Amino acid sequence: MFGYAVRIRDWPEAGGQLFRLALVPLGHLLGKLPAGNIGRATVNAFQPMSVSSDMQEIISKARQAAARARV
Repeated sequence: MFGYAVRIRDWPEAGGQLFRLALVPLGHLLGKLPAGNIGRATVNAFQPMSVSSDMQEIISKARQAAARARV
């Protein structure tokens, strides 16, 4: 998202993305990364959003494949 914002010269979005990038390590450590958040700077970084059923299926398949790879 940051790279895209820079390419289209959306400087408020780019600044918001830098802020989000700075928060990701802390959010990961605290388990506060919200599922489904679209990642735009205009959306609260901590607001969970619904995940579409097709995307949920893709995530489920990826998790199953990762679990099989660990065995």
